[in-house]
Amino acid sequence: MKNWIINQSLDHPGRTVLISLILTFILGSGLRFFKVEDDMMKLLPQNMESRKTWDKVKEEFGNTEMIFIAFGKSGESIYEQTTLTSLWDFTAALEAIPDVEEVISMASMNRMDSEDGFLEINELLPNRELNVIQLEEIKTYLDNHPNVKNRVIGQHGDFLNVIVHPIDGAPNDILAGKLLDEADIYLGAYETHFGGAPYLTGVISELIRNDVMMLVRAGMVVMVLILLLNLRSVPAVGMVLSVIFLSLFAMTGSMGWIRGLTGSDKFLFTLMNTSMPIILLTIANSDGVHVLAKFFKKFRQTGDKREAVQKTMDALMLPIFLTSLTTAIAFLSLIFAPIEVMTGYGVSIAIGITWAWILSSLMLPSLIMMKSWNISSRALTSTSILERFANTIGKVVLQAPRKVLMSGLTIVVVGLAGIFWLNVEVNIQSFFKKGTKIRESLEF
Repeated sequence: MKNWIINQSLDHPGRTVLISLILTFILGSGLRFFKVEDDMMKLLPQNMESRKTWDKVKEEFGNTEMIFIAFGKSGESIYEQTTLTSLWDFTAALEAIPDVEEVISMASMNRMDSEDGFLEINELLPNRELNVIQLEEIKTYLDNHPNVKNRVIGQHGDFLNVIVHPIDGAPNDILAGKLLDEADIYLGAYETHFGGAPYLTGVISELIRNDVMMLVRAGMVVMVLILLLNLRSVPAVGMVLSVIFLSLFAMTGSMGWIRGLTGSDKFLFTLMNTSMPIILLTIANSDGVHVLAKFFKKFRQTGDKREAVQKTMDALMLPIFLTSLTTAIAFLSLIFAPIEVMTGYGVSIAIGITWAWILSSLMLPSLIMMKSWNISSRALTSTSILERFANTIGKVVLQAPRKVLMSGLTIVVVGLAGIFWLNVEVNIQSFFKKGTKIRESLEF
């Protein structure tokens, strides 16, 4: 079986590459079912009592969650004509958003007064433009009704609170974006804070996308630099990158396919899944580098490309397979995790790892066979600095195995002692760095 696989790359490299690409694009086409989920409740097990209760509440009463928008100027009273005019305009803009069911603010509230034994109901803010007398009457009314005041005014009287009730099923990410846009238009002169579960989950999806892209970009920059330092060949680095990107494409596509075919929420891409691309990137890179580095070494020794590829794959086929198999099984164990999305996490990464092994065993050696290598290039005539460093470490291990073993055990023991300093954090504020808008709004 191993010889048959190797011969596919040696005798039919073009066909092997074409089939690999076709299968990869079939698997990756599942991206159309790929979904980034911003609902934090999807992270909780469905059989969890608190989630069952929450689902029943939503089923009975609809959407009960609110978005809170506080704005003002620290130390300045909100009873200013310009401030309340901005509130009036902002409230009207929010009420015009289709995904908003209700807006609660001073501009949308009524006041109830007793007049000659009759109950009169009027708007709290009678007009967009208010005079000094009206401002004083509003202040007096709210001071006499602290329960109403506490809903729409901060405890220091310098911030106004606007409460937005989204319609049931409103896409939180789209709604959050619209609220931010309206705040930029009408509240640009004020300090603004957003809060509430719908807003938080709405902006998290964008954060997930940004974090994933940032991690992948940073990882790719570091990886490309190290690959160039080690392989010293742009085509070789390109071959490794092709394995990485195609594996990522297959992994995310498979996640989409499984979700599309089963409808399972276990295969949603959530905040818990942001580390998936960087993990697979590392594993796929390892497979590709092993093959290219071994090929260069064998090519230096034999001077024959076909023989070098054959010896490389004969030596690495089984080790890479076993490494990929054990790693994939380790991630598959996440199907037993109580957090349901970890099932999709483990299965999808296992598929990505398997695909990286397939590409490294079939497509990569085929690409090597199709490339015309210059035997006199530096990459093939001399070892790289990283290869020489690895050889030095190997010599140290051979010369002083006992010292190396004891040093390793010492590091492990010291590391185990750190278990006692582990801290389990459940405060969602800690998910975000200090100084970010979300962290500041949550603390506010």
